[in-house]
Amino acid sequence: MGKSVVKVLGIVAIIICFSFCMQHTFAQSPVVKTFVDKSDILIGEQIKYKVTATFPDGVFKVHWFMPPDSVAHFEIVDRSKIDTTSANNTTTLEQTITFTSFDSGRWETPAFPINFDPLKDDTTINLYTDSIPVNVGYAAADTTNELRDIKPIMEVTVKNYLWYFIGGGVLLLPIIVFMLWWYFKNRKPAPLSISSSKLSPYEEAMQSLEGIKQLNMQKPEDIKQYHAKLSAIFKWYISRRQRVSIMNKTTGDVLVHLAENNLPKDVITDAATALRCGDAVKFAKFLPLATESEECFNKIKDVIHFIHTSKPINQ
Repeated sequence: MGKSVVKVLGIVAIIICFSFCMQHTFAQSPVVKTFVDKSDILIGEQIKYKVTATFPDGVFKVHWFMPPDSVAHFEIVDRSKIDTTSANNTTTLEQTITFTSFDSGRWETPAFPINFDPLKDDTTINLYTDSIPVNVGYAAADTTNELRDIKPIMEVTVKNYLWYFIGGGVLLLPIIVFMLWWYFKNRKPAPLSISSSKLSPYEEAMQSLEGIKQLNMQKPEDIKQYHAKLSAIFKWYISRRQRVSIMNKTTGDVLVHLAENNLPKDVITDAATALRCGDAVKFAKFLPLATESEECFNKIKDVIHFIHTSKPINQ
């Protein structure tokens, strides 16, 4: 009787040790689970395919699967990042793949491999995700054969935009008129042709200077015309000589232009005296004496002659 009891106790101890070892081994093995949010979808509808893998910390090196862009009867719309969580010495990896299908029928999701390489053993554990059947179909047909009510005709309101266009035109017309008036008022005259005369610049200037001698220096209008033409003859001579129009430049700009071309100071001073006298006649209604006008004439003539003979301004 005593031997039987000992024998029974030994068998029980062996069973307990075996169960413990099996439980410990099972606890150390990785587990892969697969879930889908629906098993029946319409064509083009999406399905969430979630994969989780659980394994002990610090035991395995995991090689996660890389799903292709498309598989048989399914297309992958999106794949989430692989989320990693750790608790109670256990690591859980999770990824959600979004599938869709445009083939009607009953299809199984693909089985993806997940490899677990033990860090202290050469034996690799290869597990696969589950292949889950999914029904892909069309929307159910209406079998009631009920007649549908005809929708009433919708009233369409036609807007007349004519008065909007008329009002816009009335508002726009003054703006257009103002812009045209401003353009023509401020438009600069077209530059004169530099090479219109057959005479040389010097010959034309001398001829023009002789022409203004005919004006009567006793008449205010002739005095104004005399000094205006004197300034224009000088500017035209410089313009033709350099082939660059300075006709619209002010007296200050003309003097700067002469200085930039290295004319002597006394020559520039003579030109300044004559041109500024003309400005006084034009803008300040100054009426110089005949001797003063003749002096301006001689200064302009001498400056032109100096430029012609000394050639300080390049042609």
